[in-house]
Amino acid sequence: MTEPDTAAPRENSDERLLRDGLHELVRDVEPSPTALSRVLAGRRGRSGSRLVLGLTGVAAAATAALLLILVLVPDRSPRPVPVGIAPDSYVVQLADGTLASAALETGEVLRELGRVDAEVTALAKGNEHVYAAAAGEGVLRIGPDGTTRRVRGVGRGAGVTAMAAANGRLAVADGNRVTLVSGNSTRRITLDTGLVVRDLALDRSGRLALVVRDRGGGAPTLRLVPAGRAGTDRIRLFEPSCAPLRIAWGSTGLLVLRPRDCATRDAVRLTTIDPGTGGRIGGGVGIRFEAPVGDAGDVRVSADSADRVLVSTATGRTWLVGGGGVELVAAHCVTGRSCTAVPAVM
Repeated sequence: MTEPDTAAPRENSDERLLRDGLHELVRDVEPSPTALSRVLAGRRGRSGSRLVLGLTGVAAAATAALLLILVLVPDRSPRPVPVGIAPDSYVVQLADGTLASAALETGEVLRELGRVDAEVTALAKGNEHVYAAAAGEGVLRIGPDGTTRRVRGVGRGAGVTAMAAANGRLAVADGNRVTLVSGNSTRRITLDTGLVVRDLALDRSGRLALVVRDRGGGAPTLRLVPAGRAGTDRIRLFEPSCAPLRIAWGSTGLLVLRPRDCATRDAVRLTTIDPGTGGRIGGGVGIRFEAPVGDAGDVRVSADSADRVLVSTATGRTWLVGGGGVELVAAHCVTGRSCTAVPAVM
C-alpha cells in the first residue's frame, strides 16, 4: 500500500521570479517614511504662494482706489493767500520792523509778512506783493512766500516821497522824478527841477495822478500823466479849495484828500473829482484828526477794488470810508501792537 505524498511541492525558478516581482510592485506602492512630510511641505508652499498672490492683489486694488480718489476728488486743503490779495486787510509796519497785514474790521494782526531792518518811509500794496521804501535799500518787494527782493530800476539812494502799485506795476516818486516799473521794464518821467512830487496814484491802466509842489514853497497842484506818456497835464479844479494832501484812484474818479480849513488843517475832507474836468463827483465825507496834519507824509489815502478807502496817519489812527460813512478802524495802528510812524496802506 502506498502512502500519499504530503510534502510541499518544490517551486521552480519561474515561480520564484514571479513572486519576487510582485513583492517589488508592492514596495513601490507603499509610502516611504518621508512621503507625508514631503506632501505637507509641498502643500504649504502652494498655499504660501497663493497667500502672497492674494495679498499682492489686495494691495494693488487699494493703491488703484487711492489713486482714483486723488484724481477724482478735488483738493479742499487751504491754499496760501498771496499777501497782496488778502481780503479785508491793510498793511502796517510793526515796531520791531515786521510788515504785517491787519483786519479792517477789528485791527487784529492777521499775518506777519516779513521783516525790514532799515527805516521804512513808504508802503504800497499790490496784487501779490507788498512794497517798502527803505532807507539805503531803495524799494524792497515782499512776495507771497515772505521772500524779500530789491526792486530793479530804483536806486538804493533814492529819497522816496511816495509810492503806489496797481495791476503788476509800481510807481515811485523821488524828488522831481517818477519811476514806473512793470516786470523787467522801467520808464522814467522827469518834471522840472523846481518841482517835487509829494504824492502819486496809479490806476490799473497805468495812468498816473501826481500831487506836485514847488521846491521853494507854494500850494501843491494836481497833475495827470496818461498811460504811456511822459508829459503831464495839469488838473484845474472846478471849485476853489485848499491844496490837496493825498490822492488815490477810485472806480469813478480821483479821490482827493484836502484840509477843510487851510489854516488849521485839523480836519480833512475826502472828495472824488473827474480828472478830465476837475469837477467834483458827489459830496464827499469829512474826517477830524486829533491834531493838525503837518505834511503829506503824515497821512495816506489808499483804496481797494470794492471802492473802500483807507485814511491813515503817522500816529496810527486809521479810518475806513465806504458807502458814504466813516468808521475808525484802529486808534493805534493795530490792536495790541505798536507800529512805526509809516501810515498804513490798503
